[in-house]
Amino acid sequence: MPDFDVEYAELMSEIRVASLAKEELPVTAFFDTFSTLAAENGDSPDLEYYPVLKEGSKGYRIDGASFDELEGDAGDLHLAVCIFRQEGDVPSLNARDIDAAVDGVERYFRSIASHDFIESLEESSPAFEAAMQIRPYLWKIRRIRVLVMTNGHLRTRRSAFETRKVGDVDLTINVLDLGRYARIASEGAEPVEFDFRETAISPIPCLPASTGTEDCTSYLFAIPGPTLAAIFAAFGNRLLEQNVRTFLQARTNVNKGILRTIEQEPGMFFAYNNGITATASAVETTALSPDGLSITRVKDFQIVNGGQTTASLLYARDALKLDLSKVYIQVKLSVVEPELIAETVPRISEYANTQNKVSLSDLASNSPTQVRIERLSKEVKVPIRAGELTQTCWFYERARGQYKNLFAYKSRADRRALELRYPKTQLVTKTELAKYDLSFEGRPYHVSKGAQKCFNRYVTSVLAPQGDATALNAIWFQRAMAKALLFRELDSAVSRSQWYKADRGYKAQIVTYAIAASAERYRLAGQQIDLDAIWNEQAVPRGLLAWMLEEAQRIAGILKNPPDGVRNITEFAKKEFCWTTYVKPHLDVPPDGVLQYGVTLTHYTDKARVANKDERKNREIDLDIALVGLMPQIPEIQAAAEAEGLASPKNMRALSKLAAGNLNLSAGERNALKLLLERLEIDLKKS
Repeated sequence: MPDFDVEYAELMSEIRVASLAKEELPVTAFFDTFSTLAAENGDSPDLEYYPVLKEGSKGYRIDGASFDELEGDAGDLHLAVCIFRQEGDVPSLNARDIDAAVDGVERYFRSIASHDFIESLEESSPAFEAAMQIRPYLWKIRRIRVLVMTNGHLRTRRSAFETRKVGDVDLTINVLDLGRYARIASEGAEPVEFDFRETAISPIPCLPASTGTEDCTSYLFAIPGPTLAAIFAAFGNRLLEQNVRTFLQARTNVNKGILRTIEQEPGMFFAYNNGITATASAVETTALSPDGLSITRVKDFQIVNGGQTTASLLYARDALKLDLSKVYIQVKLSVVEPELIAETVPRISEYANTQNKVSLSDLASNSPTQVRIERLSKEVKVPIRAGELTQTCWFYERARGQYKNLFAYKSRADRRALELRYPKTQLVTKTELAKYDLSFEGRPYHVSKGAQKCFNRYVTSVLAPQGDATALNAIWFQRAMAKALLFRELDSAVSRSQWYKADRGYKAQIVTYAIAASAERYRLAGQQIDLDAIWNEQAVPRGLLAWMLEEAQRIAGILKNPPDGVRNITEFAKKEFCWTTYVKPHLDVPPDGVLQYGVTLTHYTDKARVANKDERKNREIDLDIALVGLMPQIPEIQAAAEAEGLASPKNMRALSKLAAGNLNLSAGERNALKLLLERLEIDLKKS
């Protein structure tokens, strides 16, 4: 049970710091924190911030919105509303508070269909901007999902809030309060747990399947179509394993064959469809007479393959009004020990989705690439500046909660030492890294699509093609953190500027486009911003920052005055043509006085090339050390290779050389040996 007093104090401290640093209202900082958590947990997609408020008995309020196009032309409209209170003690909320907040959301949604209502709004207002975001999707909305975000502790006897009807559309209610925030922030994604006696009326008969290991047991069963659709309706994208959710971006195009089978041959669905692959951390079962077994309850349920099938069932039920009563879906459920979930589930996800060109495990926090970046953050020390006594590091948080857990269960002295070594100002999350790097590389339109989609794009288009990953070295990491400094300094400068205070809004879009434009202008001059100098000084030169602030003001003028026919600035910034047509063609080389903060592209790339070469040498040395540790096992490995039919001239020659103490292997022999060890599942790191 979380200590709510401690969690509340820490949360409010974090919000105050963010509010002061960014010169924004505390409720805005609160929205940023909770909406990020909600997106990572699967409660919602990335939400756009729209602080819409009208007070009074017929007032309304929303704080964020996003449309999640799930199948075909249909999708879910996500609307967020904040109940944010600044009190000394933990605020206490009840069901009436939630109902009142949802009433306000519903009133706003009903209003935006009215032409008179739209005409009554100022075009520069968040209420108008949000309405313009939602109106194009009105006819596509299959379900409205309201997310109530609050820093209070919800106390209610209700197990769930009832679904409302808004016309023909269902409105569901989800609450992210202090208790859920504390659990998700410390433990990662919140588990999905349900009882088949409630969702399916009765337990589901199953067939236990032996896996040959005590760490994982499996069950095979057929789940009724209405049950799976109801579970997906209740939990939404939280049901999808995070890698799948991130990779598919919650968009599962309708399979016409699936719908045709449901409509014309529902009884054959089980035979025609491949079914779903799922995981859980625990199940409760009950005996069926005489020798049968059934599943009653499932904990940590995640669908790792079959998201399209699942979403299509809900689409068939709600949008097409098809009868699912004769539809059954085969399920392979693997129950994994809780301590092995983080490691095992991404692998099951990857192997179950082998049709995807990009490995889903690449998107996981424990992928080799992410682990490599984290390792660099521990190895690369920040240069000590004059007068400083402690050398610090940048902390790369590849998985939510790592930074917070670093200080858990430590003495005050140990926490103080860790805070000096890893100051919070030098914390970078994986989604932030994607934002900083893609901005600098000229893709602000991808950054503007939100943290999760930006990270997906970054992993699949930048990190995945790294090959042997020698490009991920100390120089790469130093420059990545320099980009973080550059982005954060400009973001802060924009917040403090008079021109922004006079006309607030769209700061996230302004900053990413300004970074992209500034870097591109240097490239036009045959230069690159000197990131190495920024890293060495751990600061952005004043002259460079002042010039980039002017660039940000110019970019703001472009974004806030979109072309005719474009009324939604947020959506405009997400389009590639915003960059390629309205920003990039109007860039030229920086003034002479600003070019002093750059280096030639040749110098910039040469330094990276040397670092890649050094990294390759270091890795070869690491491999040689591992191979030395492998020498005592050579006879067993040779025998296993021959027994498994994996022996080849190259890998056998490599093994013979090692047995004789010779590490001078050719490139072909090294590669053949590494492939053999992988196939035999021999980990060099543990040798």
